[in-house]
Amino acid sequence: MNDVMGTALGGMRAAQRGVQVAAHNVANVATPDATRLQVQRSTTAEGGVQAEVGTTTPDPMAPLGDLLAAKAEVLAFAANATVIRRQDQLLGSLLDRQA
Repeated sequence: MNDVMGTALGGMRAAQRGVQVAAHNVANVATPDATRLQVQRSTTAEGGVQAEVGTTTPDPMAPLGDLLAAKAEVLAFAANATVIRRQDQLLGSLLDRQA
């Protein structure tokens, strides 16, 4: 797998994890003892991103932020998917020219 593909896939995984965390937080907003989660992102040596889930303190305004974060994660996922599609198209064009 090349660097562009790996970086985009890492971004897609991180975005997916972000949507899962936001969904967890929204679904458990009325649960008294529920743990609120957050995603911590860090860069990898290969140039991608890694997402880890941790706990955070409760926040009464959090549900709105979680819904907005989920939307941003969906857009990030779509952007990374577009990068993968373009990479595939460029590779196909290059192979067509070489053939």
